[in-house]
Amino acid sequence: MTAATGMRALAKRAVERTVVGTGLTALARRAHRREVVVLGYHNIVPDGEPIVGDRSLHLPQREFAAQLDILGETHDVIALTELLARDAASTSRPAAVITFDDGYRGAATAGAAELARRGMAATMFVPPAFVGDGTFWWDACAIDGDRGAFRQLALTVCRGEDAKVRAEAKRRGITERAVPAHARCATPEELREAAGAIAIGSHSWSHPNLALLPPETLRDELTRPIDWLRTELGGFVPWLAYPYGKTSAHVQAVARESGYEGALLIEGGWTTRPPRNHHAVPRLDVPGEVSRDGFAMRIAGLVAG
Repeated sequence: MTAATGMRALAKRAVERTVVGTGLTALARRAHRREVVVLGYHNIVPDGEPIVGDRSLHLPQREFAAQLDILGETHDVIALTELLARDAASTSRPAAVITFDDGYRGAATAGAAELARRGMAATMFVPPAFVGDGTFWWDACAIDGDRGAFRQLALTVCRGEDAKVRAEAKRRGITERAVPAHARCATPEELREAAGAIAIGSHSWSHPNLALLPPETLRDELTRPIDWLRTELGGFVPWLAYPYGKTSAHVQAVARESGYEGALLIEGGWTTRPPRNHHAVPRLDVPGEVSRDGFAMRIAGLVAG
């Protein structure tokens, strides 16, 4: 981090602290009291472990714990399965749903432990092709410089397909780095152990950009994980989280036909209850670097999704 970047970060946190201190967050929450915010997390980094890869996806455990405490003070935390039938008039507080994408081991262990301590429900979306200690290209590829440009290429030219992205990275001289255990995909055993605190949903089979796949490949990516989750984990929540948040009207139609009751984007902010489109439900992404005051502003509706 450069000195200028550090100064900007300090200034941002000072503004966030001021906003939270004025009581604006309470007023904003009141305006959203009949709505739901679906929070989108990725990995939870156990205390004492290093953060590697795409830092925006890796939230330290102590910060996750603090966020859950803030959330519990201001929102009614509900299970994802309640979203479609929730009675909006039953509470004076906004509701929140907790979700995780990618099936990271840290989320299945450290994250599940923090949820269990507070009796909070959550849902994790898993791509079975990576289950069992797999790594993801965005963590394994040591990208220097413009990460955004490479990500755009990865999601379009390579269609988000892991093997193609890694091959393109290698062609460009981007090396692969070691990924610690917490930032790898959990094993079936770890997912089963987490089931007391975390329900499991589908994140497609192998995490491609679904919007760019040919019809037969798309259908396989959506139906195959359903069979796997039933067989290996004994059941699942019939919801899908679109990999990279990418979708289309056609993808949503195939998801509906495949048996998914609902499907989630990765951005968009708040939703009604029930959502207007069950297969394009917005979420509020929670970046790994967000401050506690910044989180409070986000879940109050003061920061757009």
